[in-house]
Amino acid sequence: MNPEDKRLGMHRRISRRDFLNGAGIALGTTLLPLQLLHGAAGADAYYPPAASGMRGAHPGSFEVAHATVQGQRWRAANTFENYDLVVVGAGISGLAAAYIYRRDVKPDARILLLDNHDDFGGHAKRNEFCIGGRTLIGFGGTQYIEAPNHYPAVAADLLRELGIDASRFSDYHHGSLYPSLGLQEACFLDRDSFGSDHLALGSYGYSDALRESPLAASTVTELKRLFEDKQDYLAGMSQAQRRQVVQSISWREYLRKYAGLGEEALRFMQKWTEGEWAIGADAFPAWLAWEGGYPGFGGAAFEVAEGVPTGDGGGIFHFPDGNASVARLLVRNMIPEVAPGNSMEDIVTARFDYSQLDRPGSDTRIRLSSTVVDLRHRGGDLNAEVDISYVSGNEAHSVSAAQVIWAGYNAMLPHICPDTPAAQKAAQGQSVRAPLVYTNVLLRNWKSFEKLGLARAYCPGSFFQSVRLSRPVSMGGYQFPQSPDEPMVLNLQHIPLAPGLPAAEQFRAGRQTLLTTSFDSFERAIREQLDRMLAPGGFDAARDIAGITVNRWSHGYAFTTDAASGEVSWYPEYWQHANRPWEAARQPLGNITFAGTDASSNGMTESAIEEAHRAVHALGPGAAS
Repeated sequence: MNPEDKRLGMHRRISRRDFLNGAGIALGTTLLPLQLLHGAAGADAYYPPAASGMRGAHPGSFEVAHATVQGQRWRAANTFENYDLVVVGAGISGLAAAYIYRRDVKPDARILLLDNHDDFGGHAKRNEFCIGGRTLIGFGGTQYIEAPNHYPAVAADLLRELGIDASRFSDYHHGSLYPSLGLQEACFLDRDSFGSDHLALGSYGYSDALRESPLAASTVTELKRLFEDKQDYLAGMSQAQRRQVVQSISWREYLRKYAGLGEEALRFMQKWTEGEWAIGADAFPAWLAWEGGYPGFGGAAFEVAEGVPTGDGGGIFHFPDGNASVARLLVRNMIPEVAPGNSMEDIVTARFDYSQLDRPGSDTRIRLSSTVVDLRHRGGDLNAEVDISYVSGNEAHSVSAAQVIWAGYNAMLPHICPDTPAAQKAAQGQSVRAPLVYTNVLLRNWKSFEKLGLARAYCPGSFFQSVRLSRPVSMGGYQFPQSPDEPMVLNLQHIPLAPGLPAAEQFRAGRQTLLTTSFDSFERAIREQLDRMLAPGGFDAARDIAGITVNRWSHGYAFTTDAASGEVSWYPEYWQHANRPWEAARQPLGNITFAGTDASSNGMTESAIEEAHRAVHALGPGAAS
């Protein structure tokens, strides 16, 4: 180990590897999660939320799917299991589909959910850390319920049935905690991108502290003008001309050509959109920046487009583990034996018994670490039952069902479902996903943040473009750290992209980069960036980091591309093309229907629920079982 790695603490013993309460889950191991579930290492040994190291698209979750795409086939052994419904994908959409099917179609239905990951929830994953006998919780993907005040009726009703009262967020959120400690937003400028390391406290965007930064005086002036957002850069243009401008260029190009930003200011702004949209300013449409209220349009007299939300924005509701609690509530509702309790408060600390998920005799079963590799109607008859083959533990098995709901990635379907017409396969293949990385770092304390007066930072040139203390939420028996002397979970975000390429190509390139980036590389980037940011506050990466969980999502936000132009469906409701590939892709196919966010080209939780509802009610009478 080189001296720098040693200084950063790469040799220190922390919670960084893929362990499930002491049972190692390594790539190539013969002891797979399914065997752990069924007692090979004891039921208590299998508890995925406590696993650290590389999570999300973890080793073992994607290799079978990739091999299938490349042409590998498996001979499946028949389990002779038959179900009323098999759901492929146990994310929020798949779980909601099973719940709605039981509620609306057949209360005593026999349902099996199959998922390629070692935990349920899809992108709504839970990370737990244990330190000094205390458990701290973080989110591994979907962060919160966004704009619950504006949720569509289908999704709002489901949340209400699960006992989620989104209007009570203020009861749990310690909104005054960080301000009471003098913590605020900041920008961190790194030496590699801007000449020297500098933490500028103040607004998350522009602040007067930038005047003491390594940025050129002209850059500071440009950023101040941009964030004051009072100037009309399209003065003298008609409405038609204004729309033509913003619909024809990227936000970066708009800021360069019309707002007059120089290269250094553009470099500062490049990652501004990554946290929300998983794409940089160079491929982010100017019209979307305007619709989203990004700076640069404050003085422009645009007409409000039809369908643009107005009002209070709808607020948020954040569980300590993000929307993993939504998934956990769905699972506990359908499989009550999995955990005690009956409220949205007690779900936060409920310890799930994963051995109950796939219990013989249970009406609803969830089978993890099971990648579906073949899906077809028996004998090619679209009125017949459906045979489903999946791989688990390097062995293929098959089950059958009267009906199937696909709640996985649309791009996989052309490779595993031979019943699908060519045109529908082509539409499914136009689905594209944006890669994301949500990283949680367990700190032994957060005194350096208090000393620096820092709550969160935008880092425009760093590997992680945002660093923030966890959102302070206490619910039920879970108490958020109140003192900087206590341990804390720190949230970092990284979007792997290839600036300069069209957005969809950036997503594909970023996905390849992500899957070939080792955990050691992530850990080194974490330690180096935090050390450089926080050292003036007394932070020591080797001493203060107690655990790391990297949640990589090679298939993150759901989008669709237009085959002719390559345009991405950022907002489906503003799609300008006659063809809407996601609608063609989700057309019912015999006894198979399609849920998931690919079916709406919208990665939001409410869309996942809406698509589950649509898929359930698109099912016909079903095959005889």
